[in-house]
Amino acid sequence: MIAESPSGNAVLDANLSALRSRSKALAELVAAAEPYPLEPVVARSGEPTARAAGAWLHSRYDPRAEGDRVAAEAVAGGASILLFLGMGLGYAASAAVALGAAVCVVETDASWLAAALRLVDLSELIASPRCSIVLCPRGRGLTEYLGDAAPRSIEVIENKAAMAAFPEAAEALRAQAAGYRKRDEINAATLKRFGRLWVRNLASNLRRAALSPGVSAIAGGFSGLPAIVLAAGPSLDDIAESLPALAERCVVVCVDTALRSALRYGVTPDFVVVVDPQYWNARHLDRCRADGAILVSEAAVWPSVLRAEAWRPGGRTVLCSSIYPLGAYVESRLGQAKGRLGAGGSVSTTAWDFARTLGCSPIYMAGLDLSFPGGRTHARASLFEQRALSSGDRLRPAAHAAFEAMRGGRPFTAKANDGSEVVSDERLSLYASWFSGNAAMHPEARTVNLSQRGLAIDGLAASGPDEALASAPARDRIGSRMRSAFAALDAAVPADPAAAERVVDDLVAELSRIAGLAERAVAIALGAARLGGGDLAPALAELSALDEAVLGSDAKAVVGFIVDAAAVVKAGPASGSLERTAELYGAIAESARWHAERLSAASAAK
Repeated sequence: MIAESPSGNAVLDANLSALRSRSKALAELVAAAEPYPLEPVVARSGEPTARAAGAWLHSRYDPRAEGDRVAAEAVAGGASILLFLGMGLGYAASAAVALGAAVCVVETDASWLAAALRLVDLSELIASPRCSIVLCPRGRGLTEYLGDAAPRSIEVIENKAAMAAFPEAAEALRAQAAGYRKRDEINAATLKRFGRLWVRNLASNLRRAALSPGVSAIAGGFSGLPAIVLAAGPSLDDIAESLPALAERCVVVCVDTALRSALRYGVTPDFVVVVDPQYWNARHLDRCRADGAILVSEAAVWPSVLRAEAWRPGGRTVLCSSIYPLGAYVESRLGQAKGRLGAGGSVSTTAWDFARTLGCSPIYMAGLDLSFPGGRTHARASLFEQRALSSGDRLRPAAHAAFEAMRGGRPFTAKANDGSEVVSDERLSLYASWFSGNAAMHPEARTVNLSQRGLAIDGLAASGPDEALASAPARDRIGSRMRSAFAALDAAVPADPAAAERVVDDLVAELSRIAGLAERAVAIALGAARLGGGDLAPALAELSALDEAVLGSDAKAVVGFIVDAAAVVKAGPASGSLERTAELYGAIAESARWHAERLSAASAAK
């Protein structure tokens, strides 16, 4: 960092040049903005600092040392992205990037950036690929950024003086960050429980997935047509009589849990969305028959989902891009861009985003309750509901399952679409936030929730089915588009099976190499720890080289998927960092070996 030049232009020009290389639009906004009235001060250390309305942005004594300390503490937490709410003059953010962390700087007003970029040279920080700068006017847009970036975890570092300058926007940012961290906690628990299952499924499915076309092949193919997305909430039963008429007018996108209900009500879906990797989600297809339906899935689903075709004779399979590192690695190596679909934690979020990707508007959501209307969890015909009914007895009736479902997710009462109160929970409210944010991002896909008794979702209109029923029947047009979709999927060029095999074989070799490097690092770290006060320089130099080799591998994300680095750091032995290094590399070696074994076993079983 350097102090401002006498003319005031050199520092700003350098910063704006770096910013233009990342975002021309943001650079233009900053260049045109009236700078916030920061008061520049030279700290006792000689570094620039500043005040905003009398509040210090950084230490008045040594702002660089303060920034280094804040960055080191934040990086030690192991979060995927460090979220700086207010950059200040960039000391902590710059130090975090220097430590190898991914950083997102969030500002609420271009005037603040216009002032800060006149005071200090932040061009190196701005130009770093590990740094993103996000402008959230009035505090809006952070949820959308996080949804798109999809970090596994975030650490929030707030510059209180910067946030105090825009208090209402700051509150909005804090709420969005807190909401994402709740999702973070749920995701971490889900990963711990299901991470290895997802990898096992992927290992079994990779070759079949490589030969399947992607959703990008039919993107926009149903523009100008309405869609109805069938979720499996209890309110789906409320419009049962209207479903056949709605299917005559709308493209029918059905989630797996709602398939039995749709068929029972006389509706054969055009698309069935199955993305949950668990065994019981595969069972939702049992004894179902949806002639000509297109399965929309993901490479990590239970393997029988992609193998079984008897339930949809004459249909097709289309996959979205994998959200898991192993699937993404193989797709990238094969040059496949299947097309990304939103993953808000619920199959209904993916189904909505698929309908949007098709170009449909409006999108009517049926059975999207995100709550427990009437104390129920699912529509009557769903597998979950039928299992509860069949397993109930006098001492543990079926209603007990619904009670446990409501009690287990931190329940609370909230407003329903019809103005009444309904019980929802923390997990379901996160899905509601996803719908609210994504509907705002895509106003072209007007969305109407048909669930009158379900949770009211900000930004989603709510009504009965009358609007959709008033439109003209469009089944002939939908049928024509379905035939075109079949043709597009049939024409899509799949990966060469031999190429898919080579990618998997090369990945197994790379995982074995990483395991060897990690095991070497464990031996060095433990050996150095035993030296006590001896000369550690050679060991540290070799560990640094091994760090570079592991982090430089294209397969590092695959290995890191089931390694909870933050937990290892926080729970590691108190005796010193070398022991923690050994423990972390031990986890890396175990993950790499396990991935390689799963892929090799799947190759042998094919």
